[in-house]
Amino acid sequence: MPHPSTHRVSVKRVLFWTLLVLIGLIALWWFFLRDTPDSDDKTESGASMPRAAVAAVAAQQGDFPVTLNALGTVRSLSSIEVRPRVEGELVSVDFREGQSVEKDQVLAHIDDRTYQAQLAQANAELTQNQAQLATAREDLKRYENLARANNVSRQDVETQRQLVRQYQGAVEASRASVQDARVQLDYTTVRAPAAGIIGLRNVDPGNIVSTGDDDPIAMLTSLNPISVVFSLPGQYLSRVRNSMQQGPMMVSVMNDSATDTITRGELTSIDSAINTDTGTVRLRARLNNDDEQLFPNAFVNVELTLATLENVVIVPETAIQNSESGNHVYVVDDKNTVHQRSVTVGASDDLHAVIDSGLKVGDRVVVDGVDRLRDGAIVNVVSNHLPGESDAGDETPPAGESTNEGQLKATDAPEDKGDRSS
Repeated sequence: MPHPSTHRVSVKRVLFWTLLVLIGLIALWWFFLRDTPDSDDKTESGASMPRAAVAAVAAQQGDFPVTLNALGTVRSLSSIEVRPRVEGELVSVDFREGQSVEKDQVLAHIDDRTYQAQLAQANAELTQNQAQLATAREDLKRYENLARANNVSRQDVETQRQLVRQYQGAVEASRASVQDARVQLDYTTVRAPAAGIIGLRNVDPGNIVSTGDDDPIAMLTSLNPISVVFSLPGQYLSRVRNSMQQGPMMVSVMNDSATDTITRGELTSIDSAINTDTGTVRLRARLNNDDEQLFPNAFVNVELTLATLENVVIVPETAIQNSESGNHVYVVDDKNTVHQRSVTVGASDDLHAVIDSGLKVGDRVVVDGVDRLRDGAIVNVVSNHLPGESDAGDETPPAGESTNEGQLKATDAPEDKGDRSS
């Protein structure tokens, strides 16, 4: 039979270990419970949630150009070979390579001594024939008077009349020879056939030049006005043709970064066929180039305005949020409470978007800080303009004043920039 004292020791040991396990379980429960969401909610329920700082701008009403962007090549409207029109020694070159020249400006001189002599000879022949014609006419008058008195036969009169006609023909031929000699002499002075930029010369003074030379004296390129040739995917051809029938289509030429407009002009022509290799069609625009910033064969960014959407609601592109249910924006009311609102987005570009439905002019939409928002949250509007803009730009600028309008970018192709339909 066990001793009573031994029984008491066993009971105490069991109670000790049981109490130790309970204390451990309580400690574990407390440790995990303090990091649960319920604990956080209880902790934060006693204090107000901090308001999210956002930037919001008002939806604007304005005109929104819908454009196509492409890469184009500058082409001169006229590129002329300056060639000699007579043969002879090139005496002088009277232009500076690369300079601007006006129409009929003297560019070079060819030795004119031979042509001076030919003109003098033609004038002498003309004088001789004119003298013979005058004598023949006097003789004809005398013969006619004698014929009235029956002192000469009518045959003699008719013979003299034929001689007058012969000398008249000789005089006309001599006059033509004089005119031709004058033209040939004038051709010894080489003039600019049009205004433009004269290129590098291919012939030096002292060489014999002629109309059959392989190389021209120089090339003359017209710079103002100028043209740009660019390509668009064939899928846009019908839209471009329809817009062209409605009226002139504006074409803007942009700098390398497509941020500044160099010049503007009009679309003038569309090629007669689509390139089967690239699936693109070529177009040409005529542009002003008063400052001569555009140079032939340079690559430029081209922006073709297809249409202008008038009096539409415009918001910054950053205000548009995408989800599985569609596009939405966060609208801030007068009490700085945000409301998630579904919208229908029309044309858009890298900066702005047209809202077809879901917003009205004046609605304030969140453009920065959207990731911290939920429907019904109270926010702190710390800015009324887009991030990176100064306070002077508190309002969303109309799309027509932005550097990138509504763009339908074309797929990569020769003389194209990329493609994105709005």
